[in-house]
Amino acid sequence: MPTYQYFPARYEGPIRTLLLDANVTAHLDTIARKGTEYADGVVNRRMADLVRRLDADARVLPGLGAGEGVMRRAGLQDVSNYRRRSENAQELLAGDRSRITAWLEGEALPDPRVPGDAEHPSEIGTEEFEIVRENLLIPSYAVMLKAYQLYLQGRSPESGFRVLAGFAEELFARGSREMLLGALLLAGNHTGREMALNIMKLREQKDLASTLDALWNTSFDLTHSRVATMPSLPEFRGAFEVPCVFVTDDRHLGRFLQILQPAGAMSMKRGGGITGDHAYLKRVLQDGMLAKVVEIVEAGNDRALNETTDVEDMARIRRYRARAYADQLQGWLAERLDG
Repeated sequence: MPTYQYFPARYEGPIRTLLLDANVTAHLDTIARKGTEYADGVVNRRMADLVRRLDADARVLPGLGAGEGVMRRAGLQDVSNYRRRSENAQELLAGDRSRITAWLEGEALPDPRVPGDAEHPSEIGTEEFEIVRENLLIPSYAVMLKAYQLYLQGRSPESGFRVLAGFAEELFARGSREMLLGALLLAGNHTGREMALNIMKLREQKDLASTLDALWNTSFDLTHSRVATMPSLPEFRGAFEVPCVFVTDDRHLGRFLQILQPAGAMSMKRGGGITGDHAYLKRVLQDGMLAKVVEIVEAGNDRALNETTDVEDMARIRRYRARAYADQLQGWLAERLDG
């Protein structure tokens, strides 16, 4: 039976916190709006499997779909269809599931309940989303911008990845999956590079706005997948109960996540922790690059374990640098793509 892809894959249920990619959120939104008019057997089977796995009190953090790029430009404003999509996803999965159960059984659904504007603030913004955005999403976006810059510059595989690793260290992002995706982009063989470009939706060069949106959306999915492997980080303040799982129907992203095995966390000298993944990259890197990538990543991890920066200072520095570097790199891409 076809299912969505779950990360980490070992969780069979009951899932307490559900992090959705944009496509899964869009499926839920369409179900809520169209009911039995939305007759997609594959989505029906996937959704039935998803509902089966959920805890009775599961929490949902939806993906934004078309709103992701606008949020990159406008911040936490009520943009695109985010509010409607989020509310429909929350209503179907995080509340009374009688409506989604009815749809799974082929019954008609009433029109979705969309509260009037007076009942809503002008901004979106749950506390959880703001925490994730500031601490993970913007740093992730900065690393993806750097990886794509190095790719466009045509750096050699080893040189490009070393530069990316050094950049990631400045953001305390050693061993991140952005670095692993960067390894595929910069040092991958044909299969690895195609996987990276497909995940990033950049197989064909696009205009500036579309390129930035694609990189931001990639960071959004990578961030959701990261939260699922480290929901207990102090900066999340207990917002994400475990088991916490990321769900996607992007086959390229799903394949990438399948080659990762969460490695847990290691304690740093000042009490913080770093998380990482074991990655099975042998078949997706260029000849001779596996050992070099491993060497670079392990050297960064060793330095991380001896990091003496205070944990709160580390988070503050990461946020500041990520915003500054993202602005710089967006400027570089503007000159490259629109110049």
